[in-house]
Amino acid sequence: MVIKNCLSFMPPEAKKTVKFPSWLQNRFRLYDETTIEWFEKNGQYRPPAGKEYKKPAIWLFGCSFIYGRGLQGDAPFEETFGFLLSEYTKRPVYNRAYPSWGIQHMYYQLEKDDIFNQLPEPEYVIYTFISDHARRTQKLVYDPWSDGEYLRYKIKNGKLEKINAVMLPLWKFYPIKLWLAYLEYNIRLAPKYHDKNFDLIKKYLIESDKKLKEKYPNVKFIVLLYNGNDGFDRWFIETERWNELKKEGIIVIDAAKLINDSLQDIKYIDADGYHPNKYAMDIISKKLANEVIK
Repeated sequence: MVIKNCLSFMPPEAKKTVKFPSWLQNRFRLYDETTIEWFEKNGQYRPPAGKEYKKPAIWLFGCSFIYGRGLQGDAPFEETFGFLLSEYTKRPVYNRAYPSWGIQHMYYQLEKDDIFNQLPEPEYVIYTFISDHARRTQKLVYDPWSDGEYLRYKIKNGKLEKINAVMLPLWKFYPIKLWLAYLEYNIRLAPKYHDKNFDLIKKYLIESDKKLKEKYPNVKFIVLLYNGNDGFDRWFIETERWNELKKEGIIVIDAAKLINDSLQDIKYIDADGYHPNKYAMDIISKKLANEVIK
């Protein structure tokens, strides 16, 4: 386990309370914006871990699994993937994950370009994919009870193009949201569209890898497949199509195979029955440090 005296290096900002939209804000807000626009005005990333280490940095992308948040609230900083990975690799780790996000939020940050001026050059960039991220690429609203468009892209002329919502005021009516949810689950994510949806996932990852390597030609881009208890169609984790990404030079690692155990086992799952617990993050971090990130 992590050496206890490393907690003396915990940055003061790790103890700050992170702001999230309240239920009332999500349900009744009268403005229109994407979740990324709300975050840029109000949100807060996890602070970096291990800034005292001298080895090249690691960047993390993903959702609540990597940010470290469950239904009970934020996990203690020292129990997050970023902190544990930093301690095992002896590298600074910069966590750019946020609850409810997906691949598109990583791509957005890389396309916007600010991140390359904000963070030190990484040797490794890790994006952690859970099966629910496939659904989030097609998500039309942030949640059935919220307003505003969700960040989405489509492939047009071989490129990713942001989708701008139309008639946003209509999205504030609950029947409209139910209809959008119907489209999301029963049309866009029907099994016969799995391969088409994977095409979009693949495009996001290839374009993200290109943007990273335009800046840092020697960076190693890792996609960590986390087949936990998120509950969405696990076809997106288990498909052999991940080999297509490997052929593009992207490192794809199945976390369950890495630890030689099922991450759906209760010992790896938080009390909320969904998110990974500290034990899961600890054992995966240690394995990555010993076998992947030298």
